[in-house]
Amino acid sequence: MKKILFIALASFSLLISNGCKKKKSETPADPCANTVCLNGGTCVNGSCSCPTGYSGTDCGTQRTPVKVTISAIKVTKFPGLDGTSTWDPITNTNPDLYAVVKQGTNTLITTGSVNNISAGSVTILPGVSAYDVMDLLTQLNIELFDQDTPPIDTDDSMGNVNFSIYNATNHFPTTLVVDNGSLTFELTLSYTY
Repeated sequence: MKKILFIALASFSLLISNGCKKKKSETPADPCANTVCLNGGTCVNGSCSCPTGYSGTDCGTQRTPVKVTISAIKVTKFPGLDGTSTWDPITNTNPDLYAVVKQGTNTLITTGSVNNISAGSVTILPGVSAYDVMDLLTQLNIELFDQDTPPIDTDDSMGNVNFSIYNATNHFPTTLVVDNGSLTFELTLSYTY
Protein backbone atom coordinates (compact mmCIF):
# COMPACT_ATOMS: atom_id res chain seq x y z
CA MET A 1 0.00 0.00 0.00
CA LYS A 2 2.87 2.29 0.69
CA LYS A 3 4.16 1.51 -2.78
CA ILE A 4 0.86 2.39 -4.37
CA LEU A 5 0.64 5.60 -2.38
CA PHE A 6 4.21 6.47 -3.30
CA ILE A 7 3.58 5.80 -7.00
CA ALA A 8 0.36 7.85 -6.89
CA LEU A 9 2.08 10.78 -5.19
CA ALA A 10 5.01 10.65 -7.61
CA SER A 11 2.69 10.54 -10.62
CA PHE A 12 0.58 13.38 -9.25
CA SER A 13 3.64 15.61 -8.57
CA LEU A 14 5.03 14.79 -12.02
CA LEU A 15 1.71 15.76 -13.56
CA ILE A 16 1.56 18.99 -11.61
CA SER A 17 5.20 19.95 -12.37
CA ASN A 18 4.79 19.27 -16.12
CA GLY A 19 1.43 21.02 -16.25
CA CYS A 20 2.73 24.15 -14.53
CA LYS A 21 5.77 24.60 -16.74
CA LYS A 22 5.38 27.47 -19.18
CA LYS A 23 6.33 26.71 -22.68
CA LYS A 24 9.04 28.94 -24.04
CA SER A 25 7.54 31.40 -26.47
CA GLU A 26 8.97 30.69 -29.84
CA THR A 27 9.61 33.91 -31.75
CA PRO A 28 10.13 33.26 -35.41
CA ALA A 29 13.58 34.26 -36.65
CA ASP A 30 13.74 37.53 -38.61
CA PRO A 31 14.21 36.45 -42.24
CA CYS A 32 15.91 39.79 -42.98
CA ALA A 33 18.40 39.62 -40.11
CA ASN A 34 21.29 38.53 -42.34
CA THR A 35 20.12 40.11 -45.62
CA VAL A 36 21.98 43.15 -46.93
CA CYS A 37 20.33 45.14 -49.72
CA LEU A 38 22.40 47.74 -51.59
CA ASN A 39 21.48 50.90 -53.52
CA GLY A 40 18.34 51.63 -51.52
CA GLY A 41 16.92 48.11 -51.77
CA THR A 42 14.71 46.87 -48.94
CA CYS A 43 14.44 43.41 -47.46
CA VAL A 44 11.05 41.68 -47.72
CA ASN A 45 10.78 38.18 -46.19
CA GLY A 46 14.51 37.54 -46.58
CA SER A 47 14.84 38.77 -50.19
CA CYS A 48 15.82 42.18 -51.55
CA SER A 49 13.24 44.29 -53.33
CA CYS A 50 15.33 46.50 -55.62
CA PRO A 51 14.61 50.11 -56.60
CA THR A 52 14.21 51.04 -60.26
CA GLY A 53 17.48 50.68 -62.11
CA TYR A 54 19.00 47.96 -59.92
CA SER A 55 18.79 44.17 -59.89
CA GLY A 56 20.48 41.13 -58.36
CA THR A 57 20.01 39.25 -55.11
CA ASP A 58 21.45 42.22 -53.17
CA CYS A 59 20.43 45.00 -55.64
CA GLY A 60 24.14 45.44 -56.39
CA THR A 61 23.82 45.39 -60.19
CA GLN A 62 23.08 48.65 -61.99
CA ARG A 63 20.83 47.97 -64.98
CA THR A 64 21.62 49.62 -68.30
CA PRO A 65 18.79 51.91 -69.38
CA VAL A 66 17.41 51.69 -72.92
CA LYS A 67 17.55 55.49 -73.17
CA VAL A 68 18.57 58.60 -71.28
CA THR A 69 16.44 61.71 -71.75
CA ILE A 70 17.91 65.23 -71.65
CA SER A 71 15.16 67.63 -70.58
CA ALA A 72 17.08 70.80 -69.68
CA ILE A 73 20.51 72.38 -70.18
CA LYS A 74 21.92 74.98 -67.82
CA VAL A 75 25.17 76.93 -68.30
CA THR A 76 26.86 77.59 -64.96
CA LYS A 77 30.28 78.78 -66.14
CA PHE A 78 31.71 80.26 -69.34
CA PRO A 79 34.62 82.52 -70.28
CA GLY A 80 33.72 86.19 -69.79
CA LEU A 81 35.97 87.41 -72.57
CA ASP A 82 36.89 86.34 -76.07
CA GLY A 83 40.61 86.54 -75.46
CA THR A 84 40.98 90.14 -74.30
CA SER A 85 37.75 91.66 -75.65
CA THR A 86 34.06 91.20 -75.04
CA TRP A 87 32.23 88.51 -76.99
CA ASP A 88 30.29 91.18 -78.88
CA PRO A 89 32.95 93.85 -79.55
CA ILE A 90 30.83 95.78 -82.05
CA THR A 91 28.14 96.49 -79.45
CA ASN A 92 30.47 95.96 -76.46
CA THR A 93 27.93 93.67 -74.79
CA ASN A 94 27.96 90.28 -73.14
CA PRO A 95 27.40 87.13 -75.21
CA ASP A 96 24.06 85.87 -76.48
CA LEU A 97 24.28 82.20 -75.50
CA TYR A 98 23.03 79.03 -77.17
CA ALA A 99 24.34 75.45 -77.18
CA VAL A 100 24.51 72.56 -79.61
CA VAL A 101 24.66 68.91 -78.48
CA LYS A 102 26.11 66.43 -80.96
CA GLN A 103 26.83 62.72 -81.02
CA GLY A 104 29.48 62.19 -83.66
CA THR A 105 28.38 64.36 -86.60
CA ASN A 106 24.67 64.17 -85.70
CA THR A 107 23.17 67.27 -84.10
CA LEU A 108 20.81 66.13 -81.32
CA ILE A 109 19.83 69.45 -79.72
CA THR A 110 20.19 73.11 -80.64
CA THR A 111 18.92 75.30 -77.83
CA GLY A 112 17.32 78.70 -78.13
CA SER A 113 19.45 81.70 -77.24
CA VAL A 114 19.47 84.06 -74.27
CA ASN A 115 20.78 87.58 -74.76
CA ASN A 116 23.47 89.63 -73.05
CA ILE A 117 24.44 87.15 -70.31
CA SER A 118 27.26 88.20 -68.02
CA ALA A 119 29.94 85.75 -66.92
CA GLY A 120 29.09 84.19 -63.57
CA SER A 121 25.37 84.07 -64.34
CA VAL A 122 23.62 80.71 -64.17
CA THR A 123 21.46 80.43 -67.25
CA ILE A 124 18.89 77.84 -68.31
CA LEU A 125 18.98 77.63 -72.09
CA PRO A 126 15.50 77.75 -73.66
CA GLY A 127 14.04 75.52 -76.34
CA VAL A 128 15.14 72.14 -74.99
CA SER A 129 12.32 69.67 -75.48
CA ALA A 130 12.98 66.27 -74.00
CA TYR A 131 15.48 64.48 -76.23
CA ASP A 132 16.03 60.72 -75.94
CA VAL A 133 19.61 59.53 -76.32
CA MET A 134 19.50 55.86 -77.38
CA ASP A 135 23.21 55.26 -78.09
CA LEU A 136 24.67 55.28 -74.60
CA LEU A 137 28.17 54.17 -75.64
CA THR A 138 29.18 56.96 -78.06
CA GLN A 139 30.37 60.16 -76.40
CA LEU A 140 28.44 63.38 -76.77
CA ASN A 141 29.79 66.87 -77.32
CA ILE A 142 28.16 70.07 -76.11
CA GLU A 143 29.38 73.35 -77.55
CA LEU A 144 28.48 76.84 -76.36
CA PHE A 145 28.17 79.69 -78.83
CA ASP A 146 27.84 83.46 -78.74
CA GLN A 147 25.13 84.22 -81.27
CA ASP A 148 26.00 87.13 -83.52
CA THR A 149 24.30 88.88 -86.42
CA PRO A 150 25.58 87.93 -89.87
CA PRO A 151 26.94 89.39 -92.12
CA ILE A 152 28.40 91.81 -89.55
CA ASP A 153 29.75 88.99 -87.40
CA THR A 154 29.47 85.21 -87.24
CA ASP A 155 28.64 83.07 -84.20
CA ASP A 156 31.64 82.49 -81.96
CA SER A 157 32.40 79.13 -80.35
CA MET A 158 33.01 79.70 -76.65
CA GLY A 159 34.23 76.14 -76.08
CA ASN A 160 32.98 72.58 -75.91
CA VAL A 161 32.95 69.57 -73.62
CA ASN A 162 33.02 65.87 -74.56
CA PHE A 163 31.18 63.59 -72.14
CA SER A 164 29.46 60.25 -71.64
CA ILE A 165 25.75 60.41 -70.90
CA TYR A 166 25.85 57.12 -68.97
CA ASN A 167 28.28 54.77 -67.27
CA ALA A 168 27.68 51.53 -65.42
CA THR A 169 28.55 52.98 -62.01
CA ASN A 170 27.07 56.50 -62.06
CA HIS A 171 23.93 55.62 -60.03
CA PHE A 172 21.57 57.52 -62.38
CA PRO A 173 22.12 61.18 -61.52
CA THR A 174 19.20 63.44 -62.36
CA THR A 175 21.70 66.26 -62.88
CA LEU A 176 24.88 65.54 -64.82
CA VAL A 177 27.61 68.18 -64.53
CA VAL A 178 30.06 68.31 -67.46
CA ASP A 179 32.95 70.76 -67.73
CA ASN A 180 36.32 71.43 -69.29
CA GLY A 181 37.67 73.84 -66.67
CA SER A 182 36.46 77.07 -68.28
CA LEU A 183 33.01 75.90 -69.36
CA THR A 184 30.43 74.06 -67.22
CA PHE A 185 26.99 72.70 -68.08
CA GLU A 186 24.33 70.97 -65.97
CA LEU A 187 22.08 68.57 -67.87
CA THR A 188 18.79 67.40 -66.39
CA LEU A 189 18.37 63.67 -67.09
CA SER A 190 15.86 60.86 -66.69
CA TYR A 191 16.20 57.15 -67.48
CA THR A 192 14.03 54.52 -69.12
CA TYR A 193 14.71 50.81 -68.53
